[in-house]
Amino acid sequence: MRRMSMLATALLGGALILNLGSTSGCGGSNSGTGGHGSSSGSGGSSGSSSGNLLGGTGDSGTSSGGTVGAQCPPNTQCNVSCTSGTTSISGIVKDPAGKNGLFDIEVYVPGAPLQPLTKGVGADACDCGALYKSGAVVSTVTGVDGSFKLTNAPVGASVPLVVQIGKWRKSMTVKTTQCMDAPQGSISLPSTVAAGDTNDNMPDIAVSTGSADSLECLMRRIGLPTTEYTAGPGGAGHVHVFAGGGAGGGKGGGGVGKPETPGMAGAPASDQNLWANQGQLMPYDIVLLSCEGGETYNANPQALEEYLNVGGRAFGSHFHYAFFAGPIGSNQNYSAPADWGANLATWHVDQGNSNGVIGGIIDQTLNGSTAQFAKGVDLYQWLGLNNALGQNGVAQHELSIYQPRFNAVVGPGNKPSQPWITADQSSGQSGATMYFSFDTPVNAPPGPNGGPPNYCGRAVFSDLHVAGNPATTDTGNPPNGCADTDLSPQEKALEFMLFDLSACVIPDTVAPPDGGISTLQ
Repeated sequence: MRRMSMLATALLGGALILNLGSTSGCGGSNSGTGGHGSSSGSGGSSGSSSGNLLGGTGDSGTSSGGTVGAQCPPNTQCNVSCTSGTTSISGIVKDPAGKNGLFDIEVYVPGAPLQPLTKGVGADACDCGALYKSGAVVSTVTGVDGSFKLTNAPVGASVPLVVQIGKWRKSMTVKTTQCMDAPQGSISLPSTVAAGDTNDNMPDIAVSTGSADSLECLMRRIGLPTTEYTAGPGGAGHVHVFAGGGAGGGKGGGGVGKPETPGMAGAPASDQNLWANQGQLMPYDIVLLSCEGGETYNANPQALEEYLNVGGRAFGSHFHYAFFAGPIGSNQNYSAPADWGANLATWHVDQGNSNGVIGGIIDQTLNGSTAQFAKGVDLYQWLGLNNALGQNGVAQHELSIYQPRFNAVVGPGNKPSQPWITADQSSGQSGATMYFSFDTPVNAPPGPNGGPPNYCGRAVFSDLHVAGNPATTDTGNPPNGCADTDLSPQEKALEFMLFDLSACVIPDTVAPPDGGISTLQ
């Protein structure tokens, strides 16, 4: 049985309703294979596309999906029959740098004009349907390699086409010919958005810098220009930089965090301007917390939890475990929320730091279960396709990790958390969790009829320095001090997780779509 695409899932959760039974479509068969394969495979092709825009009857073939009320785009023809094959659009969706194909990107012909997306975490943040208010005539999702083939497409000289994940959205027009494919080559997610353009979109990302990592530079290496960086709130850019750490900090596990030196001119202090209260976090779709070299200076875990519970997203590296566990090695006056702490992981001060390389094992089973962790399988395949496994002397099927830190172990008792990458035996800390995620609120009740909980936000913890690879030579003073180079293997893992973090929150127990909108009567 085919699973629903993210767009289908979102629309089911919103005001639009899908016809989930089989309907006649725009001509041609709509069958296809999904993006999932075995864990030892090299990735997959994209899935099949959804079908009929109005749920009516076409001349030949069958298709699925289409949102009720979706309209054929102006000056195009829909329900065009073919004696063989189908009218289609194909291509590969890549990151803003145009280098790496991206998995699970929604590709669709909108059923109405696109609407502007809410900036930051708004009242509709927990409603996936708010991302796709236009509905879809036809849609599909990209495979592990970023490729797609959108079948049963409208015919016309200017067919609207959208690629989207979360609030990353790019729109364009495509010329299609009846019963033929219209190859588009590579399509990159936007690296910038022109003033006044409400069709293309990017999330607003807040970054708190620190002395021991350069997480803020990831945005440069996935393709965003320096003009997208702005100090603090406001400004035209989408990457908002704040200065983490306190004066005199940076004493490792026994002290508090220290600021990045040199930092970005004009970047305001994080503890006073980013997380002093929930309201300061709300303008940002994603918050990135770069290691300060000591436990987070003057963290406010309660504000972060409140932000996440209403739809925020957060990624923290190394000593920012203090947000999730509370301060372990310093005597700061804050604590983790009662439902975080030991509920998420077993926490320790550093269990032996290393600036060398270890192997990271990609977790492919759900925590506390023998069932498959489908996104872990996808991550494994994606890293293999992008030459990130078996590098720098580690085992063939492992991710090379420089500057690993060992502060968290996620076990079966930590039910809210899902490990993504675990240290191998050669690390001397076998079983230590290098990356894990959890959805929020962590104690959300089950959905209707015992279904998955209705989660709203998501957090990721990375127990390594993201920029730890010796080939990464950032020098502070972002963005100008960010090395404009290819992503290292461990940064590629973060790129995958960043776009997953950007997406509508679907529980890890629900496998990602393998193509196409399924059908329902």
